[in-house]
Order: sequence, then C-alpha cells, then structure tokens
Amino acid sequence: MTRIPNYTNDSAPTTFAHPQNFIVFGEMGVGKSSLINLIAGEQVAKSSSGVQSCNLESTEYPIRLSDPQLNVNLFDTVGLDSPTMDSASYLNALVKAHELIVSLKNQGGVHGLIFCIKGGRVSRTMQQNYRLFYEFLCQKKVPLALVVTNLETEVNMDDWWTRNKVHVEKSGVVPATHVCITAIKGHQNAHENKYFESRRKVHNMLRVLGRAEPYSIDTSSWFGRMCRLLPELLLTAKTLGRSRQKMLQMLTKRCELRKEDAVQLLQRIDSSQDKY
Repeated sequence: MTRIPNYTNDSAPTTFAHPQNFIVFGEMGVGKSSLINLIAGEQVAKSSSGVQSCNLESTEYPIRLSDPQLNVNLFDTVGLDSPTMDSASYLNALVKAHELIVSLKNQGGVHGLIFCIKGGRVSRTMQQNYRLFYEFLCQKKVPLALVVTNLETEVNMDDWWTRNKVHVEKSGVVPATHVCITAIKGHQNAHENKYFESRRKVHNMLRVLGRAEPYSIDTSSWFGRMCRLLPELLLTAKTLGRSRQKMLQMLTKRCELRKEDAVQLLQRIDSSQDKY
C-alpha cells in the first residue's frame, strides 16, 4: 500500500482530531482520482497507471483541510473491471481489498465507503464492485455513499438521481447517501460554479459519514464468508478461465489459509460453476 505526504490548503498550523478512513472504489475510468483531487482542492492523485491496475494496489491520500476543516484518509483502490478480468484476477482484487480493510483495523477501522460511478447506465461490473466492498468485505456494516461523476452537462446535477434512482436501487445498489457532481472546471472554467458546488457537496457528505462508528473486519469469519460468497462473485465474471495453481497460491500465501482450506474453497467454486 503506497503512502504519500499530507496535503492542506492552509499553511497555518491547525489541530485535527483523529483522521477518518474512507475507501474510494469503482471501475477504472469513473473519476476516482478526479474525485480525490476535488476533495483536496489540488492535484494530488494521478489516474491509475497500468502497473497499479495490474497489481491492484491501493494508494493512501491523507487530506488535512482547515477551511472547511476536514481530516480524512482516502484509500483509492482499483476495482473490478469485468471485460478484462478472469476469475484469478477477481480473486487477486478481492485479496488486495481484504488486505486493505484488515490493515485499517489498526488505524481506527473504516468510517465509510465512497462508491464512484460515472453518470450513465447501471452496469453489471458496477453491481459486482458494490457487492465486493459493501456486502462481502464490510458485511453491510459500513455506510456507503454513491458519488455520480461527469454530470457537468446537466442543468441541475441532482436531476440525474431523480431520473435514475429507481433503476439504481432495482439493481441492488442502495446507498446510505448520494451526491451528483462534476470534478472538472471545464474549458475556460465553463463549469466552475458546478465544480465548487460539487466540492461543498462531497465535503458535507464526508462529514456526515464520519459520524458513524468505524468498522473493523472480523478476520475470524473471513474464510466462512469466502466460501459462501466468492463462488457467486466469480460466476459473474464474463471469463471464467483460471489457473487453479495460481489461485491456490493466492489463497495460501496472501490470504494465509491452510492448504486444505484453500483446496476446499476451490472445490466449492468448481461445484458452483458446474451448475451453470
């Protein structure tokens, strides 16, 4: 997990409370880096590189703002991308996300999930990402905010939610809160007003989510949850080709499962796939 320096929009010393931890997730290209830059008020995050996308690493962005006061750690993750991922890659993504949440147990837990999507249709990959982080890893115990980006062409950005709320919720994605935003100012600052409106919305959203009790993953139930839900998650992949030996190594070395448990899990996956 990569760490970068703190960022602040004020050079004067400020006393901050203990930071709150938020995981930012979603498909590649939906604007996660732009969202983090919007929150920080400056360019602190770059678009995911090919190397980061391959390794599925997370990057931590500690953001300390004094006006308005905000003290958060944002963890930018590489989410699932259905068109290019086989089941071994899905497992790799799951393991990396699990490592992140376990590591946050020693940093005060997870205060909220920030699910970033691009304004448009609800995709199967969007549903997969939601289930992986909200249902599977955090057991529905962490408040989730839906952030809809790329809405600068809307006359009123909130109109997108009015039109799409029913469709989003029918897909199974039911956020605790949502914001409809743009993270760009546009050519010659054509969207500057919407940009600053969006920044206020996101700051307020983080403060509201930060009031929740932080969640720390129950590592003792990790294997049981994997056995129940991983086969279903993998079955949603368009490509089910996989290297069994590679998956076995991931489970034993990176998930630290006993070999017999890892074999049992793979057998359950095979059994589930044989039904389809």
